[in-house]
Amino acid sequence: MTLPFGAGELRVASPLALAALLALPLFLLDASRFRLAALCRTLAAALVILALAGPSRERTHPEAGACVVAAIDVSASVGSAARETAREFLAQLVPALGARDAIGAVAFAGRSRVLAHPVAGRPPLDALVPGDDVDELEPDETALAAALAHAAALCPDDRQAALVLFTDGNETEGSLLAEAALAEPRVPIFPIVPPPARLPMGAVRRLIVPPLAPAHAVLPLEAVVESRAAAPLAAALALTVNGESLLPVPLDLPPGVSAVRLPYRFANAGAYLLEAKLLLAPGAPPAPGAVAAAITVTGPLRVLVVSERAQPVVALALAKRGMDVEVTAPPGLAARTPRLADYHLVVLEDVARAGIPERALDALAGWVAGGGALIAAGGAHLFGDGGFAGTALARVLPVELQSQRPEPREREPIALYVLLDRSNSMGFASGPNLPYGAKMEYAKRAALAVVDQLGPHDLVGAIAFDSEPYELSPLLPLAEGRAALTAKIRQLQYGGGTDFKEALDRARRSLVAAGRRVRHVILLTDGDTNRSAPDHDDLIADLARDDVTVTTIRIGDDTVHLDLLNRISRATGGAFHHVEDVQALPQLMISDTQHLMDAAANRRDAPPRVAAGGAILAGIAEDELPKVSGWAITRLKPGAEVRLWVEAGERQDPLLATWQYELGRTAVLPIDFQAGGAAWPTWRGFAKLWSQLAMWAAPRGLAADRHLEARRLGEGMLLRLTTVGDDPGPFLLRVAEVGEVVLRPTGRRTFSAIVPALEAGAHAAVLVAGGHQEPVEVVAPMRSASGRELRAAAPNLALLEKVARLSGGRVGAAAGDILAARPGVARERLPLGAWAVTLALALILADVAARRLLR
Repeated sequence: MTLPFGAGELRVASPLALAALLALPLFLLDASRFRLAALCRTLAAALVILALAGPSRERTHPEAGACVVAAIDVSASVGSAARETAREFLAQLVPALGARDAIGAVAFAGRSRVLAHPVAGRPPLDALVPGDDVDELEPDETALAAALAHAAALCPDDRQAALVLFTDGNETEGSLLAEAALAEPRVPIFPIVPPPARLPMGAVRRLIVPPLAPAHAVLPLEAVVESRAAAPLAAALALTVNGESLLPVPLDLPPGVSAVRLPYRFANAGAYLLEAKLLLAPGAPPAPGAVAAAITVTGPLRVLVVSERAQPVVALALAKRGMDVEVTAPPGLAARTPRLADYHLVVLEDVARAGIPERALDALAGWVAGGGALIAAGGAHLFGDGGFAGTALARVLPVELQSQRPEPREREPIALYVLLDRSNSMGFASGPNLPYGAKMEYAKRAALAVVDQLGPHDLVGAIAFDSEPYELSPLLPLAEGRAALTAKIRQLQYGGGTDFKEALDRARRSLVAAGRRVRHVILLTDGDTNRSAPDHDDLIADLARDDVTVTTIRIGDDTVHLDLLNRISRATGGAFHHVEDVQALPQLMISDTQHLMDAAANRRDAPPRVAAGGAILAGIAEDELPKVSGWAITRLKPGAEVRLWVEAGERQDPLLATWQYELGRTAVLPIDFQAGGAAWPTWRGFAKLWSQLAMWAAPRGLAADRHLEARRLGEGMLLRLTTVGDDPGPFLLRVAEVGEVVLRPTGRRTFSAIVPALEAGAHAAVLVAGGHQEPVEVVAPMRSASGRELRAAAPNLALLEKVARLSGGRVGAAAGDILAARPGVARERLPLGAWAVTLALALILADVAARRLLR
């Protein structure tokens, strides 16, 4: 009979003697008075019979004894689970060891360390199980094959060796299967997998970071996080940048693998080391160590905007996001084509063909094909210009240029009055970047921009006011009064108090007298009025009765009379805007005027629809996109991708289309942001959309940019330089701690060298290339990681089962299985007859004592 817990087998020399056990019930007869005595007699008789049968315990055992080595995984993927499992298992195995048996232990991860050499006896568990001091074993890697080779070499040749492998089977270096197959003599491997409850419930498997990124840009960093829990797991993601901790990001992780976005903006250029670690609730198995990734931050994204406008709204939006923006007129593109390699992105903003030479378009297309980025935006002025047909520009764009149809009908002329505040406060400084008089200058610029939007038959007038109104121009057709009106606006100076009531009433009377259907007033003011709010009640009622709409624009960061201005606009059907950034004034007034002209032409706004957003439209909802009243008609090319579209009858016209052109990327937005898309620049998401589109299109770096990475490699450190351009190399790197290092080619655009290990942290260095010296930083990580350690979703049972079968072991074996003999070993026999006789005599004495007591 096999005994439990690996105790061996129970055998008897004379099995027939056991037949006497059938007579045992006779000892229980007449036991009504002496039940305890009868029971003692019965048991004594049973033990005598058993002794006569000759019982013994036999166990197979190596002739020279067993040599068991416990190999305990301390890598990041298994955490402390293997140590805890090993402690429990060895607590059963050690007491079962024989006098000739020996046991030892090895802790391992990327490297291995002997905890206890195999010796006879029963060592304490603390000598066999590793503690928490395992950083020197490189826990971010797992070398199962090296652990097997190290552990098997510990046993002497005359001992029967066995390896107990406490691990999850996650292997990042070497091949355990190959090592087990080549081992001679073959060592049985008994894998013991920790129970799931002990394994970490979650881990950061990977940190996705671009090697190169521009400063001031919001980077789409991502952490790939795995949850092994069956239900959503509450956790937090801790992120450090060059050792400086950021606020943890709370997470509610669903089961499985998730990608967590970690938007981050680097303010300065330099080398950075990012580390991410998952924080779990107290009491849960701790998550594995941090995952690291290196990034080189270059200067801000360099953008060349080609536009016929002096201050294109696209340039303002990109500059607002920290990009280095240069604006040039179309003829200036030709002079910059030899230096296109200095730019990440070129934007053509509603330009016509006439101002751009053919050679400039050819050079632009060649630059895009080599990895540059191009975005074309505008209306029919660009996309309907037949001069672009057949040019290099037409080849690189993701859409076919179409001839544009004219407007379906002439719109009726409108009547518009512009009321400008010219009080003293319009000359005050506004914020740190706007000097005295800047508010007045932006107000004049906005008024002139409104005039430029109007047609020759539109009626337009202007009144400046302080404490009194001053008519700059009566209500006249623009063709007749443009010159005088624009001259008066440019000459406007600030000075005086603030009272707009009389100016507003004078504009109302003139608009009513003109007899036009569309009557509108744009009132721009920055300060208080000398009158109380109730003084305007009658005027507001007159404006509403006469169908005069009023858009009020309150500039400045104070809140005086906001309610009054809002009430005027709401009662008359106009719009109210509180603008703190006066630089937005021109586009805001253009947008208001465009809506007015659309109403005069009976044009209806169309909502944009999202087709395939991706990183370009990340964080932008479809319902927040401004409507468009007009756009250029284009046709998508095969292979291009529509990001935004608008419904036009039975057509779906692209509003944002992208594609890859050879090594570069191009995008088009066929929208004129000062006409049919005038509402877009005033939308708060405009700068975000353009910055994300620019980041999508731009290459990862300029030709002169380089990424220097340090990675620990055993006792040394690997330095690897990646270039964007095709530099021939080699490069010379001067690091104070190691001296001069030659980085030699190890791949396309890759140069490497191995140096002595550097201390963790940033080290100043100098990179020498072609006689030019460039200061750089080498950021040495605290630990080394290939990135594979935390990518395993579950224990690798398939590998462990193959290795166990190949070596003659078994997954999940008991302690007795490990100590059991293989061929060429002896049996150990322990007679049990003497034990049975001794126990029987004790029971007989107990029987006699019981009888005397009961009498």
